[in-house]
Amino acid sequence: HGLTGVFLDPPYADTAGRDGNLYREDSERVAHAVREWAIENGDNPLLRIAFCGYEGSHEMPASWSVHAWKTNGGYELLGQERSGNGKRERVWFSPGCLSIEQGTLFG
Repeated sequence: HGLTGVFLDPPYADTAGRDGNLYREDSERVAHAVREWAIENGDNPLLRIAFCGYEGSHEMPASWSVHAWKTNGGYELLGQERSGNGKRERVWFSPGCLSIEQGTLFG
């Protein structure tokens, strides 16, 4: 396929520090399995991998870069109390991903 971008946004891990079930069918291992695949394939020069999760939920290699961002609330806005988890959102990028400092796609 050549150069391929892979965006991985698995369900929250059991290490995410959230209470109760989040999904109709919860699986505490899916996020860890997705993370393991991402790390195993992270040095492939034909893959540019982005992996999403909460800060503190996953240990990623030092060669991966991380972007912190904040959600505006999503489903959390429907509840009485806000957990503050929106501030813990992270996207980790494999070493093959381009950084902002590298310029634009066409420039």
